[in-house]
Amino acid sequence: MSLVSKPKGVLTDISGVLKDGTEDGDDIAISQSVDAFKRLMESGIPTVLCTNESTYSTDRMAEKLQRIGFPVSSEMIISPVSVMKQLIKDEGYRPHFLVHKRVHEEFGESSSDPNTVIVGDAEDGFTYEAMDNTFRHLVKGDKKFFCLGKSKFYKDKRVGLKLDVGCFVTGLEYSSQCKAECIGKPSAMFFTQAAKILGIPPDQCVMIGDDVESDIGGSMATGLQGILVRTGKFRPEKDENHATVTPTMIVDNFSCAVDAILSSL
Repeated sequence: MSLVSKPKGVLTDISGVLKDGTEDGDDIAISQSVDAFKRLMESGIPTVLCTNESTYSTDRMAEKLQRIGFPVSSEMIISPVSVMKQLIKDEGYRPHFLVHKRVHEEFGESSSDPNTVIVGDAEDGFTYEAMDNTFRHLVKGDKKFFCLGKSKFYKDKRVGLKLDVGCFVTGLEYSSQCKAECIGKPSAMFFTQAAKILGIPPDQCVMIGDDVESDIGGSMATGLQGILVRTGKFRPEKDENHATVTPTMIVDNFSCAVDAILSSL
């Protein structure tokens, strides 16, 4: 396996690719990833970090990455929260939020007269009361419905795989008969926006990720090349020969992905 063409821009996931969580809930850099990231930066190839993380602001994510050795700024990170904030501003949306308490300060409080419903990874906030309240907003008149990602699960070092926001959004879609527009991976809009930040067409970019469907399937459907890494949530029995997604490359880790990119330049 090798890259089909020389990429002019790089998109990379964060969790499971650059870093993992410890059993104590802290972050730890995946082996060789810090040095590989520095090599990528030194090469001069434009790079953006693409994450479906919707429980932290990009400022907080940058701080967490800097603490474990990655030379990043919040401007290098694109997340569903940052994209949604811009959409709210541009379109004048009045949202009802079902999101994590940490990002409520990013968005502000829910409108008393909402014309939009926004659902992110609320974690313990996905109570019956919160879900039912959100459902009732959806069925009251014509409202825009956005979700901040639609991943099925993520990997937690303490307990293993955990449910992600996708199942909660799907439940709301089923009950309300309202289809959510995904602001995050695997949506084409998200990858297109990331490439736009780099100023490079999607078909000249490559995505590095550990989620064969959201990271790789979504990016390749948008025209990017996709490098799947065998870290994070990668499951060899299902992802190595996935039924519907064939990555451009499968490599052991982020360092190997950077090697492949730099050797193609």
